[in-house]
Amino acid sequence: MNVKLSALALGITLAYGATAAMAAEAYIEQSGNFSTASIDQYNNQGTDVEARITTSGSGNNHSIEQTRSDRVWATVNSPGSLNTVTIEQNRVNYGGAQVYQAASASSVDINQGGSNGSWPFYIGSSGTSQWAFVNQTSGWGHDASIIQRGHMVEAKVNQSGTGHTANVDQYGNGGTFNNANITQEGALQYASVKQSGAGLTANVTQRGLGNVALVDMTGNGHTATVIQTGWNNVARVNQAN
Repeated sequence: MNVKLSALALGITLAYGATAAMAAEAYIEQSGNFSTASIDQYNNQGTDVEARITTSGSGNNHSIEQTRSDRVWATVNSPGSLNTVTIEQNRVNYGGAQVYQAASASSVDINQGGSNGSWPFYIGSSGTSQWAFVNQTSGWGHDASIIQRGHMVEAKVNQSGTGHTANVDQYGNGGTFNNANITQEGALQYASVKQSGAGLTANVTQRGLGNVALVDMTGNGHTATVIQTGWNNVARVNQAN
């Protein structure tokens, strides 16, 4: 088992740890000021792997990378300030990522799957079941990007405010789920969902004015629901087999 963590914290409390045989756990907590945190977990097979970064305010930056592992979960919490989260989960067997930022300058990048290749996951595939949830509430900046390249994938994005962007790109072709739900409230929001293969389902709900929703779906189950409330909104749905 290999677990590497690094953290730089100015004017904060810091705690982290990693257990030995039964599970790989890493935990970083930062409060205030210039915050930067990084967790790297790899080659943890046959274990439960968890990474958590919790910060409160100020500069933020956060990064979690989990590679070639079983049952991984990444959680970032970060009420406020300038934010930025990057989560990379490559060649994992069951991977979940959850981000909550009580907004400010914001930005989230979640990449699940990464390298191409063929099954099994530990020889370089995109991985199996993947879940990603992003919730950025109020405040400004917001941008969310989720890329999933697993066999069965699910993504949810919630954003509130003005001028935000959410992009979800899913490639499934597993035993069903494919699922993307984006909810945006405010003005000048942009939502894009691209899905390939298997069950598919994309629900986009936007409330406000000047919003844009684009959904592209290829192959199998199909379902797309776009609900826009307000005026001067644009929606487009493409479905193909």
